[in-house]
Amino acid sequence: MQITSQFDGRDHPPLYRVKELTDLFADACVRNEAGQLLFLSVFGRDTSIQQLLASFTLGAKEGGLTQFKLQRPGAGDELVLVGDAGRLEKLTGRLPRQNLFGNLTHAWIFDPALVVADRANRIVWRIFGERRDPRSAEQRERFTAELWATLRQLMPVPLLDHWREPVLRAAAECVTWLDQLSAQPIGDVGGYKLELPDAFLATLSALVRDGELTLTPTMH
Repeated sequence: MQITSQFDGRDHPPLYRVKELTDLFADACVRNEAGQLLFLSVFGRDTSIQQLLASFTLGAKEGGLTQFKLQRPGAGDELVLVGDAGRLEKLTGRLPRQNLFGNLTHAWIFDPALVVADRANRIVWRIFGERRDPRSAEQRERFTAELWATLRQLMPVPLLDHWREPVLRAAAECVTWLDQLSAQPIGDVGGYKLELPDAFLATLSALVRDGELTLTPTMH
């Protein structure tokens, strides 16, 4: 997978400086419920990005980083915990040389949980390159279709197409928007976590018994 960036400094989300290292700037960051790093989009010289990645693997006594802060002028610092650095992966790409800031690298540092569903624990994370409002009429159907596809990916039993509305209603309490977490997303990024409890299969069974889920669509 290749990352391409069109960054000329004019039409771009605000940048946050990585306080502990010079010449590194982030435009997006996502943390989990514990404040640990899930996703970081960072710009800088290649050597600075390599230094950041190396610092994650070192202990505090060796000068490594177990946490860092994203700093925006005129605003407070945002604390990001690294957690288990061994789980993190990265994708890098170079910005066009004609950008205003010279020879820069763009890196995505991310937890694979954002890419691969945790089927054993029935957990999926989804992030978007924008903040979305599911209450917006323009975005509601798009979000509903994405959530339905995600839900079907997690379930150990097949879900019929005409079950979509009642099943999604039952799953509504299993969705946590990133904006609802204590460590909210940083930058123009949004998303949600879908976590199905063990009792969700029993919920589906109850919907079948109650006649809400049928083999064939019910005509009203």
